[in-house]
Amino acid sequence: MRLIKGKVVLPEIAQQERSALPSGRGLFGSLALSGLIAAISFGIASSATAGDHAHRTARDIVADKAVSEYLRNSCHVGISIAVVDADHTYFYNYGSTSRDKVERPTPLTIYELASVTKTFTASLAARAVVDGRMTLDGDFRSDLPGDYRNLAWNGQPITLRTLLTHYSGMPRDIPDSDALFADKESPDFNARLFALNQGFGRKQFLAALHDIHLRSAPGDKQAYSNAGYLVIGLGLEHVLGEPMDALMRQYIFQPLGMTSTGFTLKGDELARIVNGYDRYGRVTPRPPENAGAAWGLYASTADMAKYVRWQLDESNPVVRLSHQALTGSGSDGEAMAWNLGGDQRQPLIWHGGGSLGMSSQVVLYPKQHEGYVLLANDACEGTEGALKNLAETMHAAEVKSDP
Repeated sequence: MRLIKGKVVLPEIAQQERSALPSGRGLFGSLALSGLIAAISFGIASSATAGDHAHRTARDIVADKAVSEYLRNSCHVGISIAVVDADHTYFYNYGSTSRDKVERPTPLTIYELASVTKTFTASLAARAVVDGRMTLDGDFRSDLPGDYRNLAWNGQPITLRTLLTHYSGMPRDIPDSDALFADKESPDFNARLFALNQGFGRKQFLAALHDIHLRSAPGDKQAYSNAGYLVIGLGLEHVLGEPMDALMRQYIFQPLGMTSTGFTLKGDELARIVNGYDRYGRVTPRPPENAGAAWGLYASTADMAKYVRWQLDESNPVVRLSHQALTGSGSDGEAMAWNLGGDQRQPLIWHGGGSLGMSSQVVLYPKQHEGYVLLANDACEGTEGALKNLAETMHAAEVKSDP
């Protein structure tokens, strides 16, 4: 490992980072700023941009400039970035793990992945399809642990395809959060959402699932649904015979060497997680336990770099399937959780997330074998999109610098 000021560079030496999922069985699961955070952001971002620029790449320089601009918004606190290319992994860290102290994050710092979790769930579903344990267009109710005849519209059932692409007709959340999201900017939104889910675990979800009614025919309308991904998790658990956390470990975390990723924090991980902040600058609680297969994972950029490298290997049948368009097309569509589009005439695959106090983004350029993971400890307005913009800016600098 070598250290360039503000950036850690790891040569590609770990074979496990390229490992495919094994076959077999196996889910539910800086500048003039104001206030303390401005001072923190300025001090740390400045130290990151200092150094011998003669030995730094165009991407490094653009990253420092773009993140400094990002930190002009005093709602932002800290950000960790991993960049993966064919030969190396690069880490960039700015800002602070907390508003209360100047502590720059590291590649081992842990964040909430929020809805990026859905890509992990989708990868397990792809594994099940490749192994012949599930189908994309069969009646998904047959994969569930019980009789859920209510999960159909005039006899048309939910399918894995419609669940993965948010076309299932399922509500956004179970328990129903529509009234809360109608007033998402309310200062007490997080407290009310957390209270709604308090004590609502797997048993309660299974019972409530019997009582819900689809809001549209599967395949007709797209409506974002965390509940749909929890249903996928239930199906994977039932078909593959293990709980969510065990399946994630067996098929993804352990093969890829992701040692600090999971649905719960333990040991020294509790000391390595950042504080999350809402749009009002207040510390937020951790996700409720029932976030599960929809938005419940924690990880570091060191671990996520390994995940990104795996996702760039489209020779792997699981990865290849998970990136294929299920709706729309490869230039404007949805795959298995992933969004499909383009950037500078190159295919682009991405998925973002936002929790009560953190934001995330994974951006892949498969044809150029380049990927980005960006994790931030705030849930401010526009953070998720700003992270994607940062990845695209850094990628453009790399493309421009290539001979």
